[in-house]
Amino acid sequence: MDINISDYLDKDSIIVGIKEKTKKKILSVILEHLIAKKKISKSDEKQILKNLLQREAMGSTAIGGYIALPHARIDSVKSIVVCIAVSKDGIEFDSLDQEPVNVIALLLSNQNEAGLHLKMLAFLARMLRDKYFVQQLKNVDSSEGVLALINKQQQAIR
Repeated sequence: MDINISDYLDKDSIIVGIKEKTKKKILSVILEHLIAKKKISKSDEKQILKNLLQREAMGSTAIGGYIALPHARIDSVKSIVVCIAVSKDGIEFDSLDQEPVNVIALLLSNQNEAGLHLKMLAFLARMLRDKYFVQQLKNVDSSEGVLALINKQQQAIR
């Protein structure tokens, strides 16, 4: 199955210029944004945050190259939710390479979507491993600009 990122990501799922500096606060801000954009339910926020932080406790999802891929599978999430958050300054996220993170690609899905969850995670990692692409994302100042770059990158890696 070929992933089409535009099936799961729109401008409402992108945050540009995130300023928070701690992992927990950043994840909270991302979830608050997704609630405001009606991508997830307010009643699920605490459970999602708990699951994300439990996953981070097992090992950081900041895999190096200035990116982090926090993810969780939660029964109450009805479909795949992807959110891209960009920080110009960089965030301390316990990265494997000890570098700050500039791009966070958060992925949520329900327990029944294990296969699609793994495929989306692999797709996001493949798309974001291009350091030049991550540098471009870091310098964009609008969600529409980020979305256009992501769609262009998807075409390049196909």
